[in-house]
Amino acid sequence: MSSVDWTRVPVVVGAGQLTVRETDPLAAPDPLAAMEQVAELAAADLGGSATLRRLTHCWTVHSLSLRHSDPAGDLARRLGAQHAQARCSGMGGNVPQWLINRAADLVAAGSQPLVLVVGAEMLATRRQAKRAGIRLPWPGDGGWPQTWPPLEPDLGVHPVERAHGLDQATSMYALVESALAAAAGHDPAAHLRAVADLMARANAVAAVNPYSWFPVRRSAQELVTVGTDNRMVCHPYPKYLNAVMDVDMAAAVLVTDAATAFRLGAGPDAVAYLAGWADATDIWYLSQRPLLHRSPALAQCLAAALGAGHLGLEDVTGFDLYACFPSSVEVARDSFGIPADDPRPLTLTGALPYHGGPGSNYVTHAVANTLDQLRQGAQHAVIVHGNGYYLTKHAVGLYTRQPPSEPPVPPEGLQERVDAAASALAVDPSPAGPGTVVAWTAPYDRDGTPQAALAVVEVDGRRTVARADRELSTALLTDTAGAHGTGVGTAVHVEPTPEGNRISAR
Repeated sequence: MSSVDWTRVPVVVGAGQLTVRETDPLAAPDPLAAMEQVAELAAADLGGSATLRRLTHCWTVHSLSLRHSDPAGDLARRLGAQHAQARCSGMGGNVPQWLINRAADLVAAGSQPLVLVVGAEMLATRRQAKRAGIRLPWPGDGGWPQTWPPLEPDLGVHPVERAHGLDQATSMYALVESALAAAAGHDPAAHLRAVADLMARANAVAAVNPYSWFPVRRSAQELVTVGTDNRMVCHPYPKYLNAVMDVDMAAAVLVTDAATAFRLGAGPDAVAYLAGWADATDIWYLSQRPLLHRSPALAQCLAAALGAGHLGLEDVTGFDLYACFPSSVEVARDSFGIPADDPRPLTLTGALPYHGGPGSNYVTHAVANTLDQLRQGAQHAVIVHGNGYYLTKHAVGLYTRQPPSEPPVPPEGLQERVDAAASALAVDPSPAGPGTVVAWTAPYDRDGTPQAALAVVEVDGRRTVARADRELSTALLTDTAGAHGTGVGTAVHVEPTPEGNRISAR
């Protein structure tokens, strides 16, 4: 071990988590106060406040519940980190791992940083206060921060997707599920059973996680049985398969180099070594991707991270795959080459429908749980995956219990390789003529009534988005169209109308 240059080995040296279950909105901490609490928890065994004052970087994850133009600067001042670079991130579930990757880049360059990555969402309290007509006395000036990287103006949604109502996570990920079912050769009933079993595994983890928002064990059958408490949201996902964002949660991690961690008093077995890391973006718009059920960028990220750590997929003992909806887990699992019956855990946290989905900050919780399991020896090598927007932005970290034999290095040219292999299909805003359904879903009203099906359609080598007429929507929802009844591959006629593109069966 003495031959390794520990100043260039990135580690997670501390973590803190908080879940607030307060029924009085005025008694709940504001998001900045929650961030301060978890930062102090992360540093509790490392010199506490004195260590936080030594921060070189204070990076906050974008918070939807905080109306503040400089949350990172405000937090740094509260922590006494007067000289820390203070930045607020952009949005997306990839962000926490992306920030950790940037900290790892600093370590690899030899700068010996001490980086706080922290986020909090108090959306449940905000909703309670709104219902009660209470104005929360929270800090902030009502503005939004300048983010790093800057927020994308379209948030990953193509204008044609948005024009046809395909612009919410609930519909986007449900749509991908149909492509997954068709690619697997499943009929709808068999595919739903597989989805239920997959998410029941995640639910079992959440049920014993003390920080879970919903620590309730539910059977696979219960997760997919539509009822009063489990209404259909977007076909084929009832409520229990959807991420829940209205939670009150915070999490923080401290990232530094191993040499600094040891000086702070952490033992070699008390850190998580970041043995490899990578991030990349797939073709930006979902409707332009040739395959909706795979992520080429994610496959490349995994290869880069494992390569840096000199490990194979078989050496990984556990995963925390981003789990906002089932299709996110399935696409990551399949893109990584993990068999569907692989016994290794796919989450150490519990998934966003059960643990809770605190905005962009879920992966900070995942890394905190990874650190805990590595310290306990329950895991030895863990892949953490963050996913932003609609399987668009990806960040991967390889965390190990044992130190690397040599300092890892960041991947070079990864995005360029992903882009060189990508071939985005053109989107036609108003085509006419024969086409084929590539993927589809149908939103439901709160009373359980399905709306018109929404579909990504291929027309003469181009893509478009359209609403199905009543007859086709019925056929799709009753499993009587497309390959194996999945609806995918259905031959349709596309007609532009003043209300948007409409498709009917051919």
